[in-house]
Amino acid sequence: MFNYQFNFRVIFLIVIVLTASLFFIINRKITNQFRTELNNQVSTIVNLYHQNVLYSEDDSNYLLEFLVPLIDELNIPVIIKTQLSNGSFTYEHLNLEIDYAKDSPEYNDFIENTIIAMDQNFDPLTIVEYDGVPLIQIHYGDTKLIDTIRWIPFIEIAFFIILLLFVIVMYRVLILNQNNYIYVGMAKETAHQLGTPISSLMGWLDILKQNPNDTRSVNEIEKEVKRLENISNKFNKIGSKPNLVKISLKSILEDIVSYYKKRIPKSKILEIRLHLTEDFTVLGDYVLLYWSIENLIKNSIDSIKNKNGIIDIKIKKIDNSVNIYIIDNGIGISSKDKTKIFKPGYSTKIRGWGLGLSLSKRIITNIHRGQIKLYKSSHNETIFLVSLKTYSEGK
Repeated sequence: MFNYQFNFRVIFLIVIVLTASLFFIINRKITNQFRTELNNQVSTIVNLYHQNVLYSEDDSNYLLEFLVPLIDELNIPVIIKTQLSNGSFTYEHLNLEIDYAKDSPEYNDFIENTIIAMDQNFDPLTIVEYDGVPLIQIHYGDTKLIDTIRWIPFIEIAFFIILLLFVIVMYRVLILNQNNYIYVGMAKETAHQLGTPISSLMGWLDILKQNPNDTRSVNEIEKEVKRLENISNKFNKIGSKPNLVKISLKSILEDIVSYYKKRIPKSKILEIRLHLTEDFTVLGDYVLLYWSIENLIKNSIDSIKNKNGIIDIKIKKIDNSVNIYIIDNGIGISSKDKTKIFKPGYSTKIRGWGLGLSLSKRIITNIHRGQIKLYKSSHNETIFLVSLKTYSEGK
């Protein structure tokens, strides 16, 4: 459990980091594109000014009156910095909200700091220079649109984290519901399986009280106690790591068939046929394998309604695996139910609790590393397939 939680947290962190990196890379590319276009627009206006200075007789004041409105239309935060003859500077600004008085020291400090921030993203553009010394420069920064775009990755990451957390919560709720189905099903299955031997024990005890010397009652009580022990072993093994040993597949199948042949309901004409010409050895737990295949046989018996029933159990070896086909001529499984049959809590029976096939799948796939699936189902034939690895010495 610790390793699972640790790995899950690491994966969650990696997903967040990769997603955040992707969002920031995309945002950076978009922001750079907008800044390139903004730089081209401002540079075009400044070049237009230079052309007018070189090829017209307009004075600089008139051109500034022409230049400033053009820049203002772009809604760009701009500071025009002018160096006077005494070496001091004056500032004109556009699209900046400044709370300081223009002649205050705070105003100049704010302007200089804003210029430094602007120059980190855009090189200042010189409007007028003398002997290589810039006398009038334009400093400009990101528009409101670019400032808004810069916040988009944070919004996206927050939304992604919320969505991911929602998915995780829903997944945990789903797992919790499945666990609840399992717990309820296990409780009902336990009560069901204990009910028969306990009722039988009570009956034989009554007989034994009336006739203390009845050896038959003692023998039957021993059998029922053995059944209780087997039931206890089944539920104990499903919740712990079993010890897998070499098992004869033939012995398991013959035991199951023999057991159910004696317990076929009198209301049904039912034949269970085992087609087995060769024995195969698998590495597994006898009790759990018996239980998983028993559940399939039980489902086949329940599916046969009001007709002569046949259940065929066939074995086929394919490479290093042995396939067990359980075939019945029952009512079949509908198309909409085929994907649900192995889910905990799913049952088509009124008094069913949907645990048998779920347990069988857990036993075959998780414990024995095999496969179990619905191979085929129609209105007169249903085939379940169980595939197990055969055991060979040295492996």
